[in-house]
Amino acid sequence: MDVSRKPSSYISTQTAALLAGKSVRTINNWLESGSLSGKRVHAERGPGGLMWKIDLSSMAAYIPMDMTDACVREIMQAEAGDADGMNNVGTYFYAANARKIAAEWFEAAAKKGHADAMELLSMCYINGIGVGKDHALGIQWLGKAAALGHSVARVKLQSLGFEV
Repeated sequence: MDVSRKPSSYISTQTAALLAGKSVRTINNWLESGSLSGKRVHAERGPGGLMWKIDLSSMAAYIPMDMTDACVREIMQAEAGDADGMNNVGTYFYAANARKIAAEWFEAAAKKGHADAMELLSMCYINGIGVGKDHALGIQWLGKAAALGHSVARVKLQSLGFEV
């Protein structure tokens, strides 16, 4: 889907950075150079009470996956702080083989208490997919998912010899 033909959807610099797999500073540099378009909006926090909102359509060239209508909807849900949206954006990146970016989205959703994201993030750490291999951290995320009742996480922990 050609994002440039869609009505404008605006996202924060933080969401833009996660989508591109770059730092917020890089996003700000792209804004300053005119590579991205955005608008200044009033914010409760921030210097001068203003913050940038990035036009999602101007990000299309920097996002390593297809921007389908469904994907854009999930991005906007994630932008609103919805953990399901964050997890779903992670799965889009995972399917597009952008595993580092996927793991960052899974972590964002996991930190909000999303059990599926915790289980997916655990597999990223255990197998070194998009992150450095870290079995201890992987088991921790798996345990957190199991504690929330995630059945797959519980079975995986039991198969590893942990009491659940």
